[in-house]
Amino acid sequence: MDDPAARGFNPLPQHRIWRDVLLPRTVLPLFWVAWLMLLPARAVGHRARRRRRDAPVRVAVESGRIGWTQVFFEELIGSARDYVGEEDVAQHVIDRDLPYLPQFRANVRRDDPSHLVLDVRTPGQSWRRSLVEAVAVSWRLLADGRTPVVILTDAFYRRQRWQAAVLTAHGGVVLTFAPTRVLRPIFPHRRIVGPLPMPISRARLAWLELVSEESPKDGTVVQFIGNMYPPRSDFLEAVGERLASEGITLSINGDKWGTSNEAYWRTLASADVVVTTCMQGPSRPFMDWIWVQQMVFRYNETLAAGAALVASYVEGTDRFFEPRRDFLEYVSVDEAVEAITGLVRDRGLREAVAAAGHATSAELIRTQAFWRAADEVLGSHRMRSHG
Repeated sequence: MDDPAARGFNPLPQHRIWRDVLLPRTVLPLFWVAWLMLLPARAVGHRARRRRRDAPVRVAVESGRIGWTQVFFEELIGSARDYVGEEDVAQHVIDRDLPYLPQFRANVRRDDPSHLVLDVRTPGQSWRRSLVEAVAVSWRLLADGRTPVVILTDAFYRRQRWQAAVLTAHGGVVLTFAPTRVLRPIFPHRRIVGPLPMPISRARLAWLELVSEESPKDGTVVQFIGNMYPPRSDFLEAVGERLASEGITLSINGDKWGTSNEAYWRTLASADVVVTTCMQGPSRPFMDWIWVQQMVFRYNETLAAGAALVASYVEGTDRFFEPRRDFLEYVSVDEAVEAITGLVRDRGLREAVAAAGHATSAELIRTQAFWRAADEVLGSHRMRSHG
């Protein structure tokens, strides 16, 4: 299928030996060196791990100062507190202008968490620093008997994938938004779960339901919210032109972080239809398999906000959301335009899709599907007993 309009401007799967088979696996030797280096820490921490099994759970969530201003981390810690308990989840703030490791050690010493939720984008963003910091953090966690829960947002970046693997080399879990089946051939262990819906707190869900009720919907507001880069920008331009010829305006907010969190959520809640793409950016030397789509945050955000969702296909999404019931799925420009036009012109269809999607999202939020997926892998080191 060589027509970009037919395949949604997504890059075609490549099968070059170096770029697509060997290069993604060049991190494996580094991982196994780190795994061997961490064996003494694992041995030292054996008694601490056994002790923590019967001790109260204490979870800490780490992010940088800027990260804590963003929607994702706000909802990540809010949903963790829903799951574990308000008093049992601590917030760890990292100042990117200061050395990472001393801050990490001070935070852990202060709160003594049994579980540490880490996003690999928070520490060093270079190979040299990530090599040192990932091994040092993993060593400390193993020696103290603490369990890492690693968030791997950008699963096809080699360095970030390596960091996540090292942090969980001898225990813990990696949570991602990419299909696990696709990642397994280039990931060094199997304690990785995905794709998962973005975690959202119960308080946010209740607030969104109130805002959605107050927002009149007449079928005219069609929104895209997110960063703009090719091929996404080219795809949306083609969709927008086709919709304009049908008398429908596609509003594009290309600066998601340019507004307050509340304004962002209100934009979603006031929309009739939200369009999202799951394609990645242009090919880069440090990114693998850019044709693989990830379940972006807008999936669960849109449905929680009560808008009808039009989204591109992501393998494994149907574990949580049912296409054609909870949202409308597309691959090509033609399919996207057809889905959006149908929702705008058919109020009954639009309301049915929005209601079904919201009901599914609300159930996932109330039952904390994101954190339960982590506990299924953590087993005896889980964050909460399920009774």
